[in-house]
Parts: sequence; structure tokens; C-alpha cells
Amino acid sequence: MEFDDFLREAAPLLGLQWQPFRRKGVKRKVERRFTQMGLSNFEEYLLRVKKDSEEQRLLSKIFTVTISRFFRDKKVFDTLRQYVFPDLLRGDRKELKIWSIGCASGEEPYSLSLVWKEAFERSHFHIGLSLLATDIDEEMLKRAKEGKYKESSLKEVPEEILRKFFEREGEFYLLDEVIRESTEFRRHDILREEPFRGMDIIFCRNLAFTYFSKERRTEVLKKIASSLKERGYLVIGRDESLPLTYPTLFVPTHSEEKIYQRFPSGFCRQR
Repeated sequence: MEFDDFLREAAPLLGLQWQPFRRKGVKRKVERRFTQMGLSNFEEYLLRVKKDSEEQRLLSKIFTVTISRFFRDKKVFDTLRQYVFPDLLRGDRKELKIWSIGCASGEEPYSLSLVWKEAFERSHFHIGLSLLATDIDEEMLKRAKEGKYKESSLKEVPEEILRKFFEREGEFYLLDEVIRESTEFRRHDILREEPFRGMDIIFCRNLAFTYFSKERRTEVLKKIASSLKERGYLVIGRDESLPLTYPTLFVPTHSEEKIYQRFPSGFCRQR
């Protein structure tokens, strides 16, 4: 059995498309895994995966590990600062709730915290920021909590923020403790577990709408819709698109940045 044949059979078991994983790096990780288990080839490993739900979860982690950096796609964060946050902060509220799904090693939620700290915390001191970041990979979550990053993760960080909130420690940069403590990291599987509720903004970038099967994408979108408050915002990856069912749930507000707003089920308007 060749690697592509393995992917064609294994990925659907996990609710994933197989094409995005046709990479040498993924192949090496899978080979390393079945060698550790004392297996000889992809066919033997596939039989194990089919029988073992724990191995399915581990393989899903191998497939969907994401690489991130601070302020990835900076225009998205600029749009949040200029339009989305001000829109949500209108009226009387005590808290702003944000959820970063598939947060990897924490760069995305920490970037959101930095935007809040720099642009809104002082003028909206009466409003608390609740930042939840989730991933299925506990090792990634551990790294996120440590808040240590190589320079390659920081290339889009403005110089002023770099000086103010990061401290050089050898080959790493340590994020300020105040920012680290602003985010709650939890293990969560968006495919298999119920979503968290009452969110104002959800980031789900470069994961569900890249790797998941069409059926699972629709499932995840419905979960996200149920998690968001009405008129809450969803942000997806720059090269991603929502399932065709999305107009019954969301309307695009900033198409270039792939930002959508939640409306009552069955209602859609153009903007």
C-alpha cells in the first residue's frame, strides 16, 4: 500500500479530506509512528487505526498540526481593531468573549490579547476580555502556556509591541506574563465535543475549512453558529471558504479578510 492509498482510506475515518496531507513531512511522521508501534507498513497501520479510536485521535493530531505566527495575515487584525471591536463595544456590556479554535502554540489568541491591551483596554476599562483558546494537541497547549517563541514567529509583530511585551531569552522571546495570563487554554475537539456558548468572536482559521470533509465542515459551521451570539463574528483563513449552507447562518462583512457576521437562522442580508 502506497501513502496516497493509506490517506484515501484513513482520512475519511477521521472526518478529513485526504488531499491536503500528501506531503513528505506528514508521510515521515506517519512512518515514524507505525515504526514505534512495531508495525512494518501503511497497510498494517491502517488496520490498527480502523480498530483503535485512540489511535484515530493521535493520527488526527499528526495530520492537522498547524504552524502559526503572531499577527498572521495582519490585515485581519487591523480590521478587527478598526471595525469589529468597535462594533461589538457599542452599547452596555461587561465582557467581550473570544474563542480561538485550533490555537496551536498560542500565537493567534495572544495576538488578539495584544490588540485589546494596546487599543481598547484603557478606554474600555469597565469591560473584561474573556479569551478562550483550544486545541486537541496537549503538547501544543503546553507550549502555548509557556509563551516562548522563536524569532520566526514574531516577524509580523510591530516593533513597539515587541519591545514592550517580549523579553529575549537566548534564542527565544518570552511573552509578558500579563498577556499570558489573559488567555485560558483548554483541550477541546471541535469535531467530537459540544461547542462553548455565548461567544462574540470565533477564530477558526486554517483548520476545519481546509482539512475537514464537506460533511464535517457543515457540522463545524453549525456548531460555530450555535456558539456565537447573534451578530457575533466568525473569522476563517484567507484561502478558505465556508460551506454552501453558510448564507442561512452568516453574512460576509469584510470579504477580503474572510470575516463573517452571525444572524438569526434563516435570515441573510447583503452589506
